[in-house]
Amino acid sequence: MLAVLDRRWPGAARRLRPHPIVEMASWPEIRLRLVDEQLGERGCAVSGSYHPELTPPTVLVGRSLSHRRRAFTALHELGHHLQQTDTGLGERTFEASNPLQFQEKACDAFAAEVLLPDAELARPGLSAQDIVSIYQNSAASREACCIWASRHIRGTVVLLDASGAVLFASRRGAVSTPFIREALRSRISAADETGEAAWCDGYLIAVLRVRSSA
Repeated sequence: MLAVLDRRWPGAARRLRPHPIVEMASWPEIRLRLVDEQLGERGCAVSGSYHPELTPPTVLVGRSLSHRRRAFTALHELGHHLQQTDTGLGERTFEASNPLQFQEKACDAFAAEVLLPDAELARPGLSAQDIVSIYQNSAASREACCIWASRHIRGTVVLLDASGAVLFASRRGAVSTPFIREALRSRISAADETGEAAWCDGYLIAVLRVRSSA
């Protein structure tokens, strides 16, 4: 999907990363509108939708979402636009055993890769502060950044709120380590030989390292 995006709008992925809503709103080929969320068939709020029947094709995004959630939703719906307007992507969808599920997973992966491109961000030895910096320089959510980092770190990535409650952990198990307790107590970054923790807008991101065997 990234290749289709770049073929249609050269360099768009890089422009989309910091401000997807602003960038997409400047494209004449599609229309992006912020709207009040509607209830779906199961009574759940629908955060975004794609409407190919409109002229031009239109992406609707719920305005009540956080700006980072709006960014992900807009990119997800852009993925649907690419799927429905590119023959190759359309063929792949119809070949899938579960086309609807395939579409949704592909659009999620597309949105995540635009916001957090492996080729530009992945590097050995990512630290908690690196994850904070990635969050600060992208439109991705804290949890999305932690999930992304967990695929590139040999260890455990944990996101905690200011009280110490775990909001995300890439592996199950106890995460109350001395350096996390110290960071929660002092409200500043902390580290020891087992890992490090850094604050991110009132939340704590921690990386627990895997010890090398002797």
